[in-house]
Amino acid sequence: MTSSSKVVRYLLGGLLIGGFWYLNRGRPLWEEALRTIIVFAVVMFLMKSRLKRRSIDVHLVPLIASKAALVAVAALVESRIEGSVGNPALVVAIGLGLGVILLGPLGDGHYFTRQVPSSASAPARQVR
Repeated sequence: MTSSSKVVRYLLGGLLIGGFWYLNRGRPLWEEALRTIIVFAVVMFLMKSRLKRRSIDVHLVPLIASKAALVAVAALVESRIEGSVGNPALVVAIGLGLGVILLGPLGDGHYFTRQVPSSASAPARQVR
């Protein structure tokens, strides 16, 4: 994948997860975090099947685990800043989105790998 497609992928991912967090702002924090993780896991599962056709392997466990850790930190931060900030869900949603946008490319090689065709399926080279 090209560098620009990675930037777009994490920009969209950051906007999606931050926006989803903010849309669920009226719910209890634990429910908001759990709902965000589940929706993210479903989206990643669907993306895995789509990317498999392009010979890209998606490692779901580290991808979902890292996003779950990020969401858990977001819930903790929101619980700590409630009362001291006018709109804590907005602040956390922005931080969550920025976290995905900035940290995602650092772990990209850990989450996504290009599948290399095996030598058995590759045509044999003739030696002259």
